[in-house]
Amino acid sequence: MDRQIVYSGQVPQTTDLLNTNRQTMIALAKLCADLFGTSTVISGLGCVPTTPASMSVAVNPGQIYQLANVDGTPYSALPQDTAHSLLKQGILMDAQSFVLAAPATSGYSQNYLIQAAYLESDVNNVVLPYYNSANPSQAFNGPGGSGNAQPTTRAGQVSLQLVAGTAASTGTQTTPAVTAGYVGLAVITVANGQSTITNASIAPYPNVPTAPTGGFLAAIGERYSSIQNVAISSTLSTAALGALVNVTATGQTITLPAASNCPNGTSICVTYMQASGSTTVTRNGTDTLAFGQGSSANSLTLNPGEAVQFVSNGVNGWVSAGQTLTTGVTPAQFDSSTKLATTAFVQQALGSFSGDRGVAATGVFTLTPTDVGKRIELGAGAIATLPLCSSVPKGAVIFVSASPAVTNAVIQRQGSNDTIAFNNSGAFTSYTLGAGCDVLLVNDGGIWRGHLGTETLRTSNLFSNSLQSSGYQKLPSGLIFQWVTGSAALAAGVQSSMVLAWPLTFNTIFSAATRQNVSISNNATFITSDFSNSGIVFYANTNAAQNLVATAIAIGK
Repeated sequence: MDRQIVYSGQVPQTTDLLNTNRQTMIALAKLCADLFGTSTVISGLGCVPTTPASMSVAVNPGQIYQLANVDGTPYSALPQDTAHSLLKQGILMDAQSFVLAAPATSGYSQNYLIQAAYLESDVNNVVLPYYNSANPSQAFNGPGGSGNAQPTTRAGQVSLQLVAGTAASTGTQTTPAVTAGYVGLAVITVANGQSTITNASIAPYPNVPTAPTGGFLAAIGERYSSIQNVAISSTLSTAALGALVNVTATGQTITLPAASNCPNGTSICVTYMQASGSTTVTRNGTDTLAFGQGSSANSLTLNPGEAVQFVSNGVNGWVSAGQTLTTGVTPAQFDSSTKLATTAFVQQALGSFSGDRGVAATGVFTLTPTDVGKRIELGAGAIATLPLCSSVPKGAVIFVSASPAVTNAVIQRQGSNDTIAFNNSGAFTSYTLGAGCDVLLVNDGGIWRGHLGTETLRTSNLFSNSLQSSGYQKLPSGLIFQWVTGSAALAAGVQSSMVLAWPLTFNTIFSAATRQNVSISNNATFITSDFSNSGIVFYANTNAAQNLVATAIAIGK
C-alpha cells in the first residue's frame, strides 16, 4: 500500500491527510478483493420478523462489498477518480425496518423484495471553524465566514430498498426483478388477511452472494464459507466459491461461473438432497468439465443424495475433486477386477436376465456379446447365430426359447470351431428347438452347452428314446415303454415261430400286449405268444401258407 510522507517543519497540507485516507481505503479494498473476489458479497443483512411479530420486518446489521469508483465526486481537495474501481465496503450498523401491507383481494398473495446496494454519501454536516487571516484571533464560522455547514465524513453505507410485487391469486404471484446495481436479499410473501409476518413468510433470495459466516479466514479450514440455497435454474457467481450450493427444487440447471473468473484452486460444492428428481450441473460457455461419471462431457446429473465438488483451473475448466454419488460407474461387461459393482453390473452378471429380445422375423441374425445374460425368443423361421465362444468368457449364458407352436426356430454356431451340445451327447453345428421349448446355453470354451430348460429334457438320458417302428421311451421314474414290430412267412401244416427282441433289455417286465394280423381262411390259425425281459416269441399253426405281421408293446423297468 502507498503511504503519505510528511516532514518536520513542513507546512501541513489538506491533501496530506486526505491522501492518507484514500491510500488506506485502496489497500483495504484490494485485500478484500483478494479474499472475496470482485463480485458483490453480502455479510449479515439477514431479514427477520419483528419481536413481537407484526406486519414489519427488519434487516439486521451487516456489510456489503461491491465494486465502485475510487471517488465518484471530489473528496474535499482531492479530485474525483472514476477511472479506477475498488471493492468497497458498505456498513449497516443498526437494523432497518420495513412495513408491509397484505393485499386487499381475497385469495390473493403478494411478494415483496428486499434488495441492497453499496451507497457512498457525504454526511455529518458541521459548521467548521476556518482561519481568518485578517484577524487570526477570531476564526471564521464556515468557509469565508459564510456560516455554511459541510460534511465531515464520506460514509460507505448499505442502501436497502423494499420493492412491492403485484398481488395475484395465491401461487401465481411473482417476485419483482432486482434493480440493476442491487442484489436480492430476501423475498417476503404476504397473503390476504395476514396480520403478522413470521419466519415462514421470509425466504432468502435465490443465490444470494453470502460471505463466510464467522469471517472468511475461519472458513478456510474444513468448513464451507456458507450454504447457498438455490430453487431455480441459475448461473453461479464467484460469490459461490467456497460455498455449499444446496439445490432445493428438482429439474433445475446450475451453471458454474466462468473458470477464468475463479482463481486456480478455488472450488464450489453442489448438492441435491431432495427425495426425488434430479438436478444438472453444467459448464459455463466452452469451459471443460472433468469428472468420474455423468450424462455428458459438459454436464453432470445429480440424483437425490448426491453431491460434487468442482475445482477451477483458473483458465478454462473445472475438475471434480470428489463426488458423492448414489449412481456409480458401471464396470465393463465381464469385468472381474476388484472395482465396486453397481446394481446394473450385478444384474447383467447374476440373477435376473439383463434384458429381453424378441426375434419374430424369418432369417438369420447374429447374437453379440451384448446379448449375454439376455432372454432371446425366436419366432417362426428365425435362425440365431450364437456369439463366438472366444468373444465371451467361460460361463457366459444366453437363454433361448422358441415361441409356442413354432417348430422351425434354429440356433447355430458361429465360425467353424464352435459346437453346440446337449447333455454331453453329440455335437451340433445347428439345432432346431421344439415348439415352446427353451434352453440355457453356457459357454464352456468352444462349446455352447445346453443346461436347464425344457429343450434339455428331449436329449436327457432320463427321457432318452428311440422313435422308430421298434423303439422305446424312458421316463425319469425308471419306467420304460418299448414296442417292436416284425413279420414272418408261415408254412402250411407246421408250427412256426417268430422272435422279436426288445430294443432294450428289461430288468423287470411288468406287462405286454400283442397284436397280429393273419388271414383266417379255410382252416383255423392258432397264434400264441411268450414274452421275457429280452423279447417276445410268437407261435403259429396254420393249414395254409400265409404271412404273419405282429406288434408287441411292453412296460417294464
